[in-house]
Amino acid sequence: MTVLALLIAIGAFMGFGLSSDRHGAARLGRRPSADVVRRIRAAAWAALTVAFALSVAARGWIFGPILWSGLIMAGAGVAFLFLNLTPPPQNRSH
Repeated sequence: MTVLALLIAIGAFMGFGLSSDRHGAARLGRRPSADVVRRIRAAAWAALTVAFALSVAARGWIFGPILWSGLIMAGAGVAFLFLNLTPPPQNRSH
């Protein structure tokens, strides 16, 4: 359950990153509209909530929130490194 919570946290922070103008334009090919940004951010917050529930289910109410804190920090770090250090996809249309 811990690995699943980590993957969900990574996905949440990838969503937060892709909802920004800079990363959205670079990775999605265009700036996301306000409606798309709202939906991505809502999904990202929902994913963090699911990751919290999985962390509490895995470690209980004492250590679950502590585990969740570590997982979201790791997820944010992975998303940051991926979005900032990997090159964006090239336009493949010829």
